[in-house]
Amino acid sequence: MGRDIAGANVLICGASYRQDVADTRYSGSEVVVRKLTEMGAEMRIHDPYVEHWNEMETQDSYPAPGASLSRFFRNQADLTKTRILQDLPTALKGGDALVLAVPHQPYLNLNPEDIVTWAAGPIAVIDCFGILNDDQIRRYFELGCEVKALGRGHIHRIKESVRGSRK
Repeated sequence: MGRDIAGANVLICGASYRQDVADTRYSGSEVVVRKLTEMGAEMRIHDPYVEHWNEMETQDSYPAPGASLSRFFRNQADLTKTRILQDLPTALKGGDALVLAVPHQPYLNLNPEDIVTWAAGPIAVIDCFGILNDDQIRRYFELGCEVKALGRGHIHRIKESVRGSRK
């Protein structure tokens, strides 16, 4: 959306390793959070099932001193302060980007209008699991958002159709 990652407020939705569970061990979201942190993003995490992200909070000693994934990334020290937010509207407040990282049930039918309202404006939406359907993607584009999704090459056509209808 024409903004740098450095300093962007990014919300990761989903800290667990799979949908609808509270287990963060081997979570793919951990690598995403660590890389975005390394790039300078201000990270927020929401997960309706997880209260504490042990791998982040205890990275200096878990699984053993010096054995955390933090050793592969720069600028990781503050991740020990990571807290999981439980209220999605509050977590998204002022956000620049939303990463749908785990297909938890509460994320499956999020309303694009609500997301844009909670973020106080258009944001970048990244769908890592095919959570969004085409109608939701179209609505995000209509609301001025940018949408990217893994394995969804037709998103560009949806974006172009929305842009074409505005002319």
